[in-house]
Amino acid sequence: TVLSCSLLRNVMRRLNFFDRHVVKQEGSEVHVGVQKLNVSCACGTSDSLWLGEAQGDVRRLDGQGKLSPACKVFELKFVDLCATNDLLLAVGTDAPGSANQPGLAKYKILETSADGSPSVGTSHRVFPRQEGQACCIAAYSVGRAGLVAVGSSASSLQLFRAQDLVQEKPYPTTLALEDGSSSSQEVTSIEFLEQGSKVVLFACTRQSVCSWRVWDGGSVVHQELRLLNVDATGGAAPMCACAFPGMNALLVAKPDAVFAYDPEEGNMSAMPLDGQKVILKRFQSYFVVVTSDTSAAPVSFTAGPASMPKQTVTVVLAQKQMRFIAFTSQFTDVTHVVKVLFELQEKPLSERLDVLVKKRMFEWAAEVALTSNGAPEVTAEIYRQHGDALFEKRAYDQALQIYAKTVDLGLPLEPSYVVERYLDAQRIGHVAQYLKKLHEKEMAEAEHTALLLKCYTKLKDFSTLEEFLETTPPSQYDHATAIEVLESASYYGLASEVARKVGRFDDFVRISLEQFKNCSATVEFLHSLPKAEAGRILLQRGRALMRHAPKETIALVRQVCEASDDPQGPSIDELLPVFVDDESQLEVFLRSVLLDEGCQLPPAKAERLFPTLLELLVKSYSAVDGEQAQISADIMRLIRQYPSENALANTLMVCQTYGFVDGFFYAAEKLHRHQLLMQWCFEHKDAKRLLDVCKRCGPADQSLWVQALSFLSSPESGGRHLEEIQEVLRHIEDSDLMPLLLVIETLRHSEEVTIGDVRPYLQAQYKRLVDSLETSRGKSAQDRHEIARMQQEIIKLRTEAKEFQNTRCFQCGLTLDVPAVHFFCGHSYHSYCTPSDGTCPKCSSGALPKLSLKEQREAQARNVEDFFKYLQGGAGDRGVQAMGEWCKFGAFDAAQIDPEDD
Repeated sequence: TVLSCSLLRNVMRRLNFFDRHVVKQEGSEVHVGVQKLNVSCACGTSDSLWLGEAQGDVRRLDGQGKLSPACKVFELKFVDLCATNDLLLAVGTDAPGSANQPGLAKYKILETSADGSPSVGTSHRVFPRQEGQACCIAAYSVGRAGLVAVGSSASSLQLFRAQDLVQEKPYPTTLALEDGSSSSQEVTSIEFLEQGSKVVLFACTRQSVCSWRVWDGGSVVHQELRLLNVDATGGAAPMCACAFPGMNALLVAKPDAVFAYDPEEGNMSAMPLDGQKVILKRFQSYFVVVTSDTSAAPVSFTAGPASMPKQTVTVVLAQKQMRFIAFTSQFTDVTHVVKVLFELQEKPLSERLDVLVKKRMFEWAAEVALTSNGAPEVTAEIYRQHGDALFEKRAYDQALQIYAKTVDLGLPLEPSYVVERYLDAQRIGHVAQYLKKLHEKEMAEAEHTALLLKCYTKLKDFSTLEEFLETTPPSQYDHATAIEVLESASYYGLASEVARKVGRFDDFVRISLEQFKNCSATVEFLHSLPKAEAGRILLQRGRALMRHAPKETIALVRQVCEASDDPQGPSIDELLPVFVDDESQLEVFLRSVLLDEGCQLPPAKAERLFPTLLELLVKSYSAVDGEQAQISADIMRLIRQYPSENALANTLMVCQTYGFVDGFFYAAEKLHRHQLLMQWCFEHKDAKRLLDVCKRCGPADQSLWVQALSFLSSPESGGRHLEEIQEVLRHIEDSDLMPLLLVIETLRHSEEVTIGDVRPYLQAQYKRLVDSLETSRGKSAQDRHEIARMQQEIIKLRTEAKEFQNTRCFQCGLTLDVPAVHFFCGHSYHSYCTPSDGTCPKCSSGALPKLSLKEQREAQARNVEDFFKYLQGGAGDRGVQAMGEWCKFGAFDAAQIDPEDD
């Protein structure tokens, strides 16, 4: 069936997207300046309309309707005008050099001054005379690519590249149109079409349409021109072709339709429009067609508006899925030579959308909003209305597809709106589809994840639920919520898989232990984790693992402990609570760390673990009946490894608490806590250990022997310690630790010690006293003789004159001169050889130590506290002997006695 063009045009919808206005000058209904112009060509930029007059002038009409003064561009004729982002180019004819030559075709680059007035910049001649005159121009400029094409009346065109525009003598490329005809045809239209990184050049004559690829990206200099297609089935009239990027094609207006030409395939489609086409232009996503029912006739500038030809202006919105007439109206004499200038202003986006929505053309409205860069909220509102309309018709699937489009826009429509609508209709499956879309776009929140999983569980669609969890990236849903929902629905296997997949290993271990009781597999899984992560989970779940899989758990703890230097992981002492239910395993573990193969831990960390292992070993020593020797050796080896004061203090406390004697004695001795050892021996009446303590610690504290004798002689010792008493007495005798009378007083309390038992000691003490007495008598006689001698010498010095017969100084050896200094010791010196302290240089060296000793004894004699300490037992001397020693110090001299202490 073949439809006529008139019928097809009626099928295309008509909507009004434009308002018609007359371009006015202030104080006039129409723009008077424009009315007077003889316009032969025109082009527009973002802020100006450029008008080329037939006589060669160019003018600029700005957005406020202000018309610039004329600028002479060509001497004979203005042919065409085009503009790009940064170029304004004109083509026309200048006067020849002589009268008998034709005009010279040139193209010129126009420049704009600060006030907007145009001026001529660069000028270049195009086409030799034999190739015809220029008839059209096109330019393309994006980034580094700058191209200018000029068509001629002889089926050819010249292509200028960016570098040619600034050279004095450019070298353009000439392209010939191959339409198969023998005669030359005028190039009626030239257009550039951008295809991504490529640029295609279209050239039209009245018989054909040709296309070339002129740029493939990169540098413009080294581009190879390639002819893509020649369509000789028909061309285009002047001003009846335009490039349309929205369709990736060249639009050509012909009497029966507007045809779309693909760069490589040629004529591909048509949009039927009736009428003789005289103009075809593009505006954004629209193309504008000016049609005339009659062929164009010459216009008389004196004719009135009623006699001017009427033309129909049709604006068509053309997109991939949408084509309709956006405006149509009749105008008078729509040519480049205009008497009244009209302006079509596109309606605001909101009004255009209202027109479509009121007609329930939701898809077109959404397409217009998207292509017009409308706000996402506007497009979402259209989708909402479209979805609501379908929902009311119970077209739930189609409505869901429309609602889902709002997700692609970034959720300007609240998801709860869609979810509530479908939940009210009990369409749980549709809710699940919508929520899955949210997760795919990574826009879902925790509540959406929970609701989606509940929908799957409510539908009992295990396969879909499993597929969602397997195929959906973890970043598209909330992990904790998913695990919680799956557990509440008793999907423990899926919950554990999700926990493992998303890296929530603590949840995976918890589910495995609580639901599957698979401890061995859980420990094996923890082996595969980083040691810091495994240690963190062990702190939480280690006790349960130790109860059901102790060997595997201990191996895991050892592996984690190898990374004890990792600052992120737990230390060994932090992992000790894992063994709280099994002390034997803890002992084995700590043995392997601190004892068996040598300690590899830093000293500070090892010392923190030492008290725990020591306590476990001591408790084991107390609990077992056999093999105590081996355990005792291990304990002592462990104690000796840690000799610090804190470690010894812990050892002393633990061993005293659990009764491990060897460790207690070792720690107390190292800490010099001798009284603790003595007290233990007293409590346990252990005479042998008591003697051992006195022998080892006696050099540091001699009073231990005195305490030992007192204890062994007392009834509390239990008696039968005669050998020990005799040994103590021998040491007291050798070291002279106690006076004889005090020893006798101490032994008096013993019921088993007789005179005969201590006779050797008493005899030795009596003999010692006798020997001491004889020695003291001899020293006393010697002292009295020395005192008498000294007294006689003093008397002589006081009563008799002393003669000094020395003639030389004992210091310098020179002859003595007056004044001289003579000392009673018999030495003489010059006055200047005598020290300032007035002492004899020869005798002072021997007298100073004696003087110092005297001062020391006098100071000691004045110290009453030291005297009484010395008297009560210092050095073991008897009291009378002690007082005799202090008498030598002058303690009882009258000069030393304070009257207040008398």
